[in-house]
Amino acid sequence: MDYKVVSQQVVDNVGGLENIEGATHCVTRLRLVLKDTSKYNKAELENIDGVKGVLYNSGQLMIIFGTGTVNKVYDEFMALTGVKEISASEVKGAEADKKGKIFSVLKVFSDIFIPIIPAFVGAAIIIGLKSLIVANGLFGMEGSLADHSEFLKNLASFFAIIATTFDYLPVLVMYSAVKRFGGNPILGILVGIVMVHPSLMNRNTFVMDPTGAEYWNFGPLSIPMVAFQGGVFPAILTAWFMAKVEKIAQKYIPEVVSFVFVPTVTLILANVALFTVFGPLGNLIGDVLAGVIDILYNRMGVFGAFVFAAFLQPLVVTGTHQFIQGIEANLVATTGFNYIQAIWSVSIIAQGGGAIGMYLIHKKHSKERNICMSSFIPTLVGISEPAIFAANMRYSIIPFICACIGAGCGGAFVKLFEVRAIGQGLTGVLGLLIVTPETLVWYVTGNLIAFIMPIVLILAYNKAKGVPTTDEEGAGAGFDVSF
Repeated sequence: MDYKVVSQQVVDNVGGLENIEGATHCVTRLRLVLKDTSKYNKAELENIDGVKGVLYNSGQLMIIFGTGTVNKVYDEFMALTGVKEISASEVKGAEADKKGKIFSVLKVFSDIFIPIIPAFVGAAIIIGLKSLIVANGLFGMEGSLADHSEFLKNLASFFAIIATTFDYLPVLVMYSAVKRFGGNPILGILVGIVMVHPSLMNRNTFVMDPTGAEYWNFGPLSIPMVAFQGGVFPAILTAWFMAKVEKIAQKYIPEVVSFVFVPTVTLILANVALFTVFGPLGNLIGDVLAGVIDILYNRMGVFGAFVFAAFLQPLVVTGTHQFIQGIEANLVATTGFNYIQAIWSVSIIAQGGGAIGMYLIHKKHSKERNICMSSFIPTLVGISEPAIFAANMRYSIIPFICACIGAGCGGAFVKLFEVRAIGQGLTGVLGLLIVTPETLVWYVTGNLIAFIMPIVLILAYNKAKGVPTTDEEGAGAGFDVSF
């Protein structure tokens, strides 16, 4: 692929350089903010070499290239055009006119969690390796691998120490969130450290026995000396407040002493707000959201898991799925397990099954077959967007619906056998590293069900009524997701 040619073709089909306000990218997509959205040519963009799909959403034109490729295209695009890179706040402003407040709030989760996902992934793999070493009965042996090797025993201990991401989760979230809200992320780190300070009572212990807590007494105000382990929502709320305080302090404190007093005032007020307002409020929000997921997944059993898995990828399409990452992180940090990971995996693999189903019915269209196959591969490592937009929603919504049904079936199965992971951020093949050993076979089986079901449904529907495989046949059934 000639990335310079691709970049020039993108420019030509979005209304020219003068129509591009800014650019950025994520894991799979080149994201452009356009001055006039009526000037981009979706059909021509989709015909560019390497493009797996095009959609307009969140005030941005998103051109899907896939993992790895998008980075190279972006670098060449920026070198060619010289347009400015869009900051998170600018993207937020661009989308404000297109989406309601709830979508803007949910977008914040994406901005906060995407930068720290590598930490989740790295820690999850290390925890998975440690679990394999200490798991009993693997490969038919008596005891664990650590029981048979002093080296492996020490390696497991070493892995347990270095995989500290979830133990210090509030530190990571505070850093990323304060940066997202325009404050000093280093000050965010300091507040994050306070949230997990060893002198404070563990929150889980406090929940089980509140009578054991000590208090700071400030006249009529008593504040429990309790930490915020796994405190995703307390961290985000406090980070928002902290960034506001810092900006106000910078505005009113004289510049000659601002270097000393701005961070001091910011840290004091942020920590007071953490322990008195945003910590308890954030815990309440986290408990409510976790309770909703618990009702859907645990109380409603396999039916709830079916619904949960079936609707995950529609959330991805609308960009409202990012808050679930916070719930997952909280689950791992507080319980050591994550039952949502398997649901994520089957929902993504099902979209891969949908892409293969479309591959099988594209008998006369070699280019479309290639696109379907290439968009299937990323689903094996946890990326569903190419399969969704390049195959399953390109000409008709039917393949996407079939994939969602397959996801629901896979979700019901993994719930039936209580599949759990010990981390987050890894699904599909990579998810094998973090699934608990005793549920590994059920994880694989659930993903196979989710993969095969859409293929069967698509082929059956195609035989009965015919699945559109061109724009003419689809007659506009494929669509951009915009609000």
